[in-house]
Amino acid sequence: MSRRRKISSSAHAALHVDYYESFVKRDRALKIIKEMSEFLRILDLQETDILKTMIVRFAIESVEASQGALIVYNQEKNILNYQDMYVYENNRIILESFGNVIKDYQVVPGEGVVGDAFVKETPVLVPDIRSMNYSQPVIGEVLKREIKSVIVVPLKVDGDVVALLEITNTLDKREFNSEDMEVVMIIANFASTILENAKHYMLAIHDRLTGLYNTHYFQKEMDEEIDRSLRYNRYFSFVIFDIDDFKKINDTYGHSYGDRALKELAQCIQRTVRKDVDIAARYGGDEFVLLLTNTRGEEAIKVCERLLKLVRTIMITTDDGRKFGFTLSMGVSEFPTDGKEAYYIFNAADEALYQSKAAGKNRVTLYRGHSSEK
Repeated sequence: MSRRRKISSSAHAALHVDYYESFVKRDRALKIIKEMSEFLRILDLQETDILKTMIVRFAIESVEASQGALIVYNQEKNILNYQDMYVYENNRIILESFGNVIKDYQVVPGEGVVGDAFVKETPVLVPDIRSMNYSQPVIGEVLKREIKSVIVVPLKVDGDVVALLEITNTLDKREFNSEDMEVVMIIANFASTILENAKHYMLAIHDRLTGLYNTHYFQKEMDEEIDRSLRYNRYFSFVIFDIDDFKKINDTYGHSYGDRALKELAQCIQRTVRKDVDIAARYGGDEFVLLLTNTRGEEAIKVCERLLKLVRTIMITTDDGRKFGFTLSMGVSEFPTDGKEAYYIFNAADEALYQSKAAGKNRVTLYRGHSSEK
């Protein structure tokens, strides 16, 4: 009888320990999920790269994993590329990313746990990979560690898998279970929702043909820049330009090649302006606009000259072997010199653009009433 009580008491204690550990683990996960939700609440929808980076860290910490990674699907090449990778020890991240090194590591759809989760489009839990028909994950190869336990959860946007979250434990750590899987899935679902919202937001503010911002977004940004510049007593430049004789391109080579010219121009613009500083938009048809923040008119002229030079190097070849290039006519105005409202700034640049056209095209003019042209 006493032996039964002893066994019962021991089992009860073990159950109590298991319950306590489970409670602590779940409490930790809930706290991290709460932190993540606060982070997502203040995240700019255009900062998806930050989201992708942070989501791996949140997932690792939530289940106290040895390491984790984000694998992004390259649809054009039909390959899965490692993008971010982190090692977690002693309650902190001790090794971050790996920069360009991990970009050389890829997974073919259907290969390993990651490839399997991608093809099946469903989360995969492998408590002990040694007892399953899976090869060692790539993350183990990179880190020179033998992986025991794996969780892989796809991140979906509009029903398509765009990335996968891979969380792993080494041989010295515990096996993942269904509770861990549930926590990582919650985090992945948060991320998928934000990525989906971000995609729709980006589509709403960008021109679909060129990838530049659209008119609506540009007008909003210009109004905000006017307010900022007035508040901080600073300058900015506004540029408007179009492709010279664009109608002739469409009439001669067809609208598909006219679109090709617009795309080529957009790429030149993106190579010329400052990323995350200046605002470039397709204003309509073959007309484009730039907002060069904290930039005087003379400095804006230099930016425009670089764009003009780059565009002059473009040569488009049609399917039947014909070739053509194109040039731009540009007009520049300066805030607040040429006005303190969007209407006046726009009209000044438009008049400068007209001067460029009248002077022979393929040039930029800075508005000064009857100003200089280059």
